[in-house]
Amino acid sequence: MFTPTDGDRIVLTRTGRDGRTTSYIGTATEVIPYGPSLIGSVWIGGWRLTGRNLATGDAEDSYFACTEALERYDQGIRQTVRLATAADE
Repeated sequence: MFTPTDGDRIVLTRTGRDGRTTSYIGTATEVIPYGPSLIGSVWIGGWRLTGRNLATGDAEDSYFACTEALERYDQGIRQTVRLATAADE
């Protein structure tokens, strides 16, 4: 699975428990690689995405869990992440 690094321009597509799919484009910052937390029994990972909703154009500035963490703890949410291309902009 793809994990961005700080400063990567990414496209994130997420399908929620209600079946709605939303895509965002933006810059990943504050990246925490997937791995054990300080307490050890919980695995964490994710990043801050600053950008916009691709469907509405609305600004987005949120923290997202990495795909591996979602697969481990919340299988009701599906997510894909990839590097953005010029065509995405």
